[in-house]
Amino acid sequence: MISPDLRLTMPSASLVGTFPAYFPAETIVSRDAEGRVVSRYGDVSWNLTSMSADGTSALMLHFLAAGGSTGPELAARIREQHKALMWLYIDAGKVRAPMSIRIANYAIAAWWGKASHRGVDLFTLLTNPKWVSEDSESLTTSYIELMPGLIQTLWRHSEALGLEPGIELKALRQALRSTTDARPDSRQTPLIPSRVYCGILAGLAAHMDLVERDIDVLLNAYHCSMAASRAIPIGASPSKRKTYRAKALADVIATLRPLGYDPASMVSLEHYIAGRISECQVGLMLNVAAFSGMRKGEVFTLPLQGCIRTFEHLGATHYELHGFTQKLNNGQKTPASWITSRQGGRAVELAKRIARTILAETKALPNGSQQALLFPSTASPFRCKNGQTLVAAFALLRNRLCPLVEQADIDELDRLELERDWQRDDIKVGNRWPLAFHQLRRSLAVYAHRSGMVTLPALKAQLQHITQEMTSYYADGYSRAINLVFDKDHFSHEWSASKTESSYFGYILGLLFSDENFFGGVGVQRMSGVLESRSRAATLRLFTEKKLAFRETVLGGCVSTEECKVQPLEPIPYDCLESNCPNMVVFSKRLQAVVRSQKTLVLTLEREMCGSVEHRLEARHLEVLLKAQAHLEGGS
Repeated sequence: MISPDLRLTMPSASLVGTFPAYFPAETIVSRDAEGRVVSRYGDVSWNLTSMSADGTSALMLHFLAAGGSTGPELAARIREQHKALMWLYIDAGKVRAPMSIRIANYAIAAWWGKASHRGVDLFTLLTNPKWVSEDSESLTTSYIELMPGLIQTLWRHSEALGLEPGIELKALRQALRSTTDARPDSRQTPLIPSRVYCGILAGLAAHMDLVERDIDVLLNAYHCSMAASRAIPIGASPSKRKTYRAKALADVIATLRPLGYDPASMVSLEHYIAGRISECQVGLMLNVAAFSGMRKGEVFTLPLQGCIRTFEHLGATHYELHGFTQKLNNGQKTPASWITSRQGGRAVELAKRIARTILAETKALPNGSQQALLFPSTASPFRCKNGQTLVAAFALLRNRLCPLVEQADIDELDRLELERDWQRDDIKVGNRWPLAFHQLRRSLAVYAHRSGMVTLPALKAQLQHITQEMTSYYADGYSRAINLVFDKDHFSHEWSASKTESSYFGYILGLLFSDENFFGGVGVQRMSGVLESRSRAATLRLFTEKKLAFRETVLGGCVSTEECKVQPLEPIPYDCLESNCPNMVVFSKRLQAVVRSQKTLVLTLEREMCGSVEHRLEARHLEVLLKAQAHLEGGS
């Protein structure tokens, strides 16, 4: 797509206003899938659609003249510098993700606004550390985080761009780093508080029930609407087209009234159907993201064909998603896979029904190597969802799915995220939780680890995709056998990388701020002594350095920094209870609940299977629990 023989030609015969262009106007910037030229350097806007994730979604870069009181010569210079820097950034040899390209263009536009205000050109501003430090204060973090790469590009080509030698690259980087360091809270996606997270997951499940209820009516309406449009006589006037559609779709309107459609409203039937289908699709996207850990772009580009496979293992059905990621391999689109739960698989099957209907009704043919998408636009099965319809559907679903934020949620976030200004993230008491795709990814990773599954390969608590095979791996001593299950690019590796964070969160919520009575051995006492006078930042550092650790268990937790030497195969650590492990933490209420449950189980087995192996084993477990309860509560 980008010409490998690009050479700077400063100055060029091509002029922009009264300022010479850095590159020839005829330089090819982009081509379409068939190899035809789409944009050239001299264009006011560049069409980079072929670089988008699906090759069809619009990706436009616009180069506007600097406004305000800037003179025409300076305005032309700033616009040309904007264009040149963006071209060099794209052609730097590293394939960049479409979103990075778009944000980089917005970031440069924000900086030329600063340059125009100062009355200097863009390159003069971006090579002045003092000005960069001052002007970066008012810019968003996403813009600032992209600037080191842009300034590096400017520094690398400074001589060819005709800049003064001696650009202070180190000082410029430090100026940007100081700004980002002053707002550490914006670096990390907010973790969804536990109460809100449970509410969102419950809402997603309920929304999927609604999709399942309404999908037949909506898809039939979409089919009839498309058929009516195709049947309209060629050359009919807009008023005749409207009259024809109204007659042809009278029965459809009647079926849509129970779903909320009002023919008297200003919304056309076609737009209503597209909006409701988009609402269904966005809800299904969120379900897939919530129960797989996929990124937003990865969900959007899931293919229709071959996107999900099921397999049976040890008596259970497992679901594996197959798609693409651009996060790995230097931004190039590469195949990837994810394990999901039954709910994620159900969402995919519903999405396939919608996508197949769109593919059949639009009768569109692929352009080159295009693939039909699982979550396409209602206008084309090969185009990702985007635009105002998607934004409106997502906003509507957030209002339906997300609970109102309570003070207890803010308190939980404060305990977890140190000192962070939550209002900057639009997280306020009384407001709906501001849900975003990546929050689901991070929260899934953290809460799965806190469920007691410190290491993978199992994602048992949240994803429910590994059952008895986990026992097999543990029985063979493979408690860290990630590579035995997944390939090197699998999401499980990133999941595992969140171990330190989730370990720290588990300690903060499980022990430090817990209202429950708990019992612990010398390991817990040692941890309390170490942390007694340390700040939260210092505490997190100890977890990061693996000098401290905490993982939750059914009965409480474990503070061992080493791999368990008697890794239990049961969810309840009977071996640890029996040996009175010094690293074990036991909450009184949890132990009492387990004892009650175990007593009921033993009584049931005594009535129905008295003397059986299962009965004797569970009775033995009850003895261990009762002995531990007497020991812990007696303080001996």
